[in-house]
Amino acid sequence: MNACEKLRVKMVVAEECRQTVVRGTVTVPDPKPDVEQILSTDKTAKVKNIKLLPNKAVVDGVLTVQVVYVAKASDQSVHSMHLQQDFTTFVDLPGAVPGMDVEASVEVEDVSMTPTTNDPRSFDLAAVLEVCAKVSDMQDVEVATQCPAGCRCESEEISLENVVGSNTRQVLISQKFDVPQQKPAVEKVLDSDVDVTITATRVLKNKVIFDGQATLQVLYVAFKPDQSVHSLHTTFKFSDFVEVPGAMQGMDVRVDVRVESVDVAPVTGDPERLQADMVLKVTVTAVEMKKVNVITDVSGCSFRPVFVDFKTDRLIGEGTSQVVISDSFFPPPEKPDVEKILETNVTDTRVDETKIVPDKVVVTGTVNVQVVYVGMRPDQSVHVLHRKIPFRTFVDVPGAQPGMKVDVKPQVEYITARVARDGKITVDAVLKVPVRVSETLETKVLACFEQEVTCPPGTTINYTVQQGDTFFSIGKKFGVSTQQMIAANPNVNPNNLQPGMTVQVPCPPAKG
Repeated sequence: MNACEKLRVKMVVAEECRQTVVRGTVTVPDPKPDVEQILSTDKTAKVKNIKLLPNKAVVDGVLTVQVVYVAKASDQSVHSMHLQQDFTTFVDLPGAVPGMDVEASVEVEDVSMTPTTNDPRSFDLAAVLEVCAKVSDMQDVEVATQCPAGCRCESEEISLENVVGSNTRQVLISQKFDVPQQKPAVEKVLDSDVDVTITATRVLKNKVIFDGQATLQVLYVAFKPDQSVHSLHTTFKFSDFVEVPGAMQGMDVRVDVRVESVDVAPVTGDPERLQADMVLKVTVTAVEMKKVNVITDVSGCSFRPVFVDFKTDRLIGEGTSQVVISDSFFPPPEKPDVEKILETNVTDTRVDETKIVPDKVVVTGTVNVQVVYVGMRPDQSVHVLHRKIPFRTFVDVPGAQPGMKVDVKPQVEYITARVARDGKITVDAVLKVPVRVSETLETKVLACFEQEVTCPPGTTINYTVQQGDTFFSIGKKFGVSTQQMIAANPNVNPNNLQPGMTVQVPCPPAKG
């Protein structure tokens, strides 16, 4: 037996992108006036659910378009509205098998809105989206760290994230909250949507505690005679934990959160108060950076060497920047002056562009702010206005180079607004911008072995399943695909391999 190193790594099975066109018909919400002219559109899209099929991921998402327009009215006032369109598409992922880890992202490349011919309040919506998906598989592998006797070898030192422990837990988050003062009471909730962000983590022995923030948007029928439809949103914080055997203080952790369900309903007997119940699927992985000397090529051996395909994301570095942003402005012409500001909150934080220069990441984005205020009018009615505040900063990340992957998740830590005597509103906010830079490590390394592995072409051999094995990882050891492994084992459930099981491995054709 040669010198070995046992590793547990998250291997990238496949990563692909595809363009898709989303079409649908959207309608101006009831409280809004007809549209005379569209001035601008701001579009975003997010993934709501991912289902992994053999060699494919089905992605469900929602496209949101914020439209600013001139009303078809005598005063030609300017209004804004939010329109949403659900979509479903798929991404081909060769080698993917249900049960593997999958993640997806979506970017909006173009949106067009055209009035329909039979309804002035309806528009035909068409959008071009780029949907990307990546599927990974946790694998236990043993790699050779010294050249086998009688062979000539080429070696390389690689840095990778060795998975110490991982665990998944369902978390129930319940929160009661008041309907905002400017909104009518709720008779019936029509739809709800939530965005969840992890804001901080703390690692204890065998446990990871996480803090998060949930932004909830609710569409509902008002408790009014006309039963008009309204929307509201609220943001609240939560904390919970996941047991992760092997986790220790000082380790890096990755927290993945998916919303499995969200239910919002009026509190019994109080239509001005709502209760939200959310079920989150939280996966926490504790990792440690490891440097390993691996064998990348051998020759002159008296046996057939077996190589493992290494394709995994490795962390280059992380960094955080804090940004203080401020913006002063007057209410738009269609809104009254401000008597008193009631509430200021963030509806969305977006990253518009990231650019890597050596050892730095430049981040440009937008914070969308909502200000709720009492109008300077005899009836002292409550009004809402929205403002986009741009930001730009850089984060030091030693080792970052152009072409690497960047993950940025800005968080607003503090926000406030005030009104001056001249009626100008000033918004101040403190923004935390954490940045993570990684790259994909892709190479072949010599697997650890105890004896010569022979596999005559055209036949099959017996293989005893080890802890952490999948058809994907077994196939990689012998140079065959996941589909060939499945075909050779028709009576074996590929999602339920147990250590000690014997499976058949088809031997690949001899290399010419």
